[in-house]
This record gives sequence, C-alpha cells and structure tokens, in this order.
Amino acid sequence: MDLLAGYKTYIVAAFMLLAGVAQMLGVDFPALDGGAAGNLMLEALAILFLRRGLKSDIGKA
Repeated sequence: MDLLAGYKTYIVAAFMLLAGVAQMLGVDFPALDGGAAGNLMLEALAILFLRRGLKSDIGKA
C-alpha cells in the first residue's frame, strides 16, 4: 500500500462522490439510506478540500 500513500484519501473521496451521484440518479445501495446522497457528496467534497488545505499548509511550514 506504499504505492497509494498520498492518494488513499482521494480514492475514498472519489468513491463517496460516485456513490452519491449514483444514488441521486436512482441507483439503490442497500447499505445507504435514501437521503444519504447529498451528505455523501458534501462529505466527499469536504474531504477533498480539507486534504488539499492540509497538504498546502504542511508544505508552507
């Protein structure tokens, strides 16, 4: 897993974003609630922006 060391967060966020979009388009996921699509998409975007912000802050230090 050292190959994906810097990209694991982005992969998880991308899967969350895809699941949210698919659920909004009508694909039913048994493990997710019916109203979880919007939450998944917002959380995925928050993860992406938070990761990018932390990465740039660490680079400045």
